[in-house]
Amino acid sequence: MLVKVTAGDTLGRLTVLEGRMGPRQPGPLPHVHEGHDETFVLVEGRLRFRVGNGFHTAAAGETVFAGRRLAHGFGNPFDEPARYIAILTPSGYEDYFDEVAEHAARTGSLPGEALTRELMARHRTVLAPPLPDPGAAPPPEVDAGS
Repeated sequence: MLVKVTAGDTLGRLTVLEGRMGPRQPGPLPHVHEGHDETFVLVEGRLRFRVGNGFHTAAAGETVFAGRRLAHGFGNPFDEPARYIAILTPSGYEDYFDEVAEHAARTGSLPGEALTRELMARHRTVLAPPLPDPGAAPPPEVDAGS
């Protein structure tokens, strides 16, 4: 995540981030924000989004809105990388990303689920119950004869 426009630039009204997601990356677990809305603009590639109880594949040029108090998440199940712009209104949640980055720099890995829950809670966010994605590719079959 690259912060393009900070809370300081906008008096806390919004933050603009640029994100990149490599092929076959699962992305963040579905979650719910109490304090801000998120708008995602796909610049390159495709991402698979969950917003509420629905699923949608967004391609370059499309926009996806996830309002506060609405479960959402996304990932890249495709073979090409994706790039997107995220607009957070109002600002503040970028501090969560700073904490995740600090943890990763210190430990060499992303936080596990328990620490993720703790960090999210500090920023008025909770994990959402998972839902099966009807459009997800089935897992690869295992050859039982091997």
